[in-house]
Amino acid sequence: MKAQQEYQWLYRYRRPLHLLAAASLVASALGIYLLVYMTGGIKFVYSHSMYVPILLSGFLFGMAGGALFGLFAGLVLGPFMPIDVVAGEMQETVNWLYRTGFFVLIGSLSGLASHLTRSYVERLQWVSEHDQTTQLLNRNALLKQIAKLDGDSAGHWLLAVIYLENERELNASFGETVVNQVLAQFPARVVSALRREFPVYRISSAQMAVLIEEGDRDRADLLNALVEAFHAPFPIDGIFIHIDVRIGYTVIGHHHGQPAACLQEAEEAMSAAVESVQDWVAYSPEFIRAKQDNLTIIGDLRNALHTGQLCMYYQPKVEMATGRVVSVEALIRWDHPQRGRIPPDSFIPRAEQSTLINLVTEFALDQAMGQLAAWQQAGIDIAMAINISTRNLLQPDFDEVVIGHLLRYQLEGSKIELEVTEGALAIDMAHTIHELAALSELKVIISVDDFGTGYSSLRYLHLLPISIIKIDQSFVRALPADKGSVHIVEAALMLAHKMGMEVIAEGVDSKAAWDYLRDAGCDMVQGYLVSPPMPAAEFEQWYCQRQGRFDPETVADA
Repeated sequence: MKAQQEYQWLYRYRRPLHLLAAASLVASALGIYLLVYMTGGIKFVYSHSMYVPILLSGFLFGMAGGALFGLFAGLVLGPFMPIDVVAGEMQETVNWLYRTGFFVLIGSLSGLASHLTRSYVERLQWVSEHDQTTQLLNRNALLKQIAKLDGDSAGHWLLAVIYLENERELNASFGETVVNQVLAQFPARVVSALRREFPVYRISSAQMAVLIEEGDRDRADLLNALVEAFHAPFPIDGIFIHIDVRIGYTVIGHHHGQPAACLQEAEEAMSAAVESVQDWVAYSPEFIRAKQDNLTIIGDLRNALHTGQLCMYYQPKVEMATGRVVSVEALIRWDHPQRGRIPPDSFIPRAEQSTLINLVTEFALDQAMGQLAAWQQAGIDIAMAINISTRNLLQPDFDEVVIGHLLRYQLEGSKIELEVTEGALAIDMAHTIHELAALSELKVIISVDDFGTGYSSLRYLHLLPISIIKIDQSFVRALPADKGSVHIVEAALMLAHKMGMEVIAEGVDSKAAWDYLRDAGCDMVQGYLVSPPMPAAEFEQWYCQRQGRFDPETVADA
């Protein structure tokens, strides 16, 4: 920062400094004339001292300045300087002209070198603050500008980060060149929206930033106008490109000389806009705290797998026609030494975004199948349902992982049910069919979890070896009062039974819901009316007390 301030000072006072430098060079040339004369004349080596101001003149004033000063220096040591002062012998004209020409050449070369060096430095300076493909200012330039604004009056400025949401799609369809051409048109769109010219910065391949002075316009109006400006198609090489943008913003003024913190806030707000599918979102401190908390939790998860912090709970599933407990669902629980009980919703979705989910699933398979084997030896004849993730289905040879656990615990495939979320079925359908078919050949039961919450599972439901669909609890808990839920449940029951599948309803917490589902022809239920999830020992006691059966008449509504 100090070097930059010194450079700015030199640039501001460059004209008087140039005059001072020119006077100093002339004075040095005259001083060298006196030195040469006083030491006996041109035949002695002190005349070579003239090269120093000649080189300096080229460095300070360029080729023209260096050549001109070389000419002046040649004249100073030329016709008026004797070869030998004592003898009074003067130089021949050809000698001092030759020397003058050489001085001019040296001055010009010095100026050329100076010019090339300055051009290179200026190019480096430009590259350090610009994106070379779009010629727009870059992240470094933005941080410098934020530092200038982060003062007393900075509260009137907004930093907005604009994310090109379909950048990957554009890149895959048209190539990177088209993406760059679209981004190059952003400044014009910003001007049309804000009715003023503000600098636009490219801070990543798909992110742009703009510093906006609020003025008298309402903040929401500014941001809405900015979003609206990008709705119009972008003309590229005779075709029109549609783009989707999300905007996050923060107010500049409280970062105390930390521009990177200001930019981080705007980017976090942009991420929140993407996740919540909103046009624009203002920064909130909760964004960073929540992300840091999630990252910390995931960082602890690997250690938790090896230190006994994770365990399995089991929730029974009851066959409605007979009341028999036919299965349990294995549900993972995490007792953190500092945070206490962490709900699965707080770490499973984050783990699914990384390879950690494979370790978590293998832990669940091992624990659940080991427990099932122990129960079989104790005479408890039930099946075990285990949840698997989208990433598990994409894992190479996931079927081999399941087979390995079946062999280890000597279990029949028909005693294992793998629950797959509806959304997972839409990802890499060919691979999903291959994995599920391989498991189905071992008689492993495949069920679709959260049925009714996805978008397109009906397209491929008949292609997969699915035996059970589980109606999502968001519909079941509203039964029988909510007519919309009634229609959805009835349609799911009819569809599944016509396709030869069984139906289980999760989230059965009331006797009214039980009665409705029984009358509607539902096959199995699961919920707090039957029992909440329990540790293995507690489930054994619960199961034995009821002799493996459940009578809804013996319990009050949950």
